Amino acid sequence: MAEEKENIFARRVKDLMKENRYSQKKLCEICGITEAAFSRYMTSGRMPRTDVLANIANTLHTTSDYLLGNDTHYGYDQLKILLASSKDDLSKNQKISLMKILMDEYSRPEDE
Repeated sequence: MAEEKENIFARRVKDLMKENRYSQKKLCEICGITEAAFSRYMTSGRMPRTDVLANIANTLHTTSDYLLGNDTHYGYDQLKILLASSKDDLSKNQKISLMKILMDEYSRPEDE
């Protein structure tokens, strides 16, 4: 079970780094950790301290629970918090894209 959690952590961090266009070096600089320590988190299964985990999650605009595999999806409250905390980091195009997703859902007939 622990090995599965470690794989989830590394996979989710890598996916979010790609999505946010962060290199390992850039993420480490922002989070205040060494690349060697980060590499251990990603390859050897060593998990970061809670403060480091929180920094990584915040930088990647997600939650610690998501990175650890405790959350498989975001509910309304989590999405609201994430959007509120990262709205200034989103580009105009990203904001428009999110609005389109919500408006497409809103404009669907209720019987679908």
